[in-house]
Amino acid sequence: DLVQGERGFGAHPHRDMEIVTYIVNGALTHQDSMGTRETLGRGSVQFMTAGTGVMHSEHNLEADPLRFIQIWIVPRRRGLAPNYGGFDGTTGKWKEA
Repeated sequence: DLVQGERGFGAHPHRDMEIVTYIVNGALTHQDSMGTRETLGRGSVQFMTAGTGVMHSEHNLEADPLRFIQIWIVPRRRGLAPNYGGFDGTTGKWKEA
């Protein structure tokens, strides 16, 4: 996806889906109903288990364009507990789920 500066995707629901995002360039700000809010830069990877249901939003709050790749995977089991985690490519730190 290519998201122009100061644009994004407002709060929307997901359920029973594994979502993996890789930040190619720019900064992605993620916020969700589990209380997570973080901005990830180039080289970062995040995952979200939507499970029983999650509301989340994704925005490019910067002036420069954001490019990311997002993969949606149907899990083997439905009704998993929602979860979030990932790797911050700008700091080299893991965010534990």
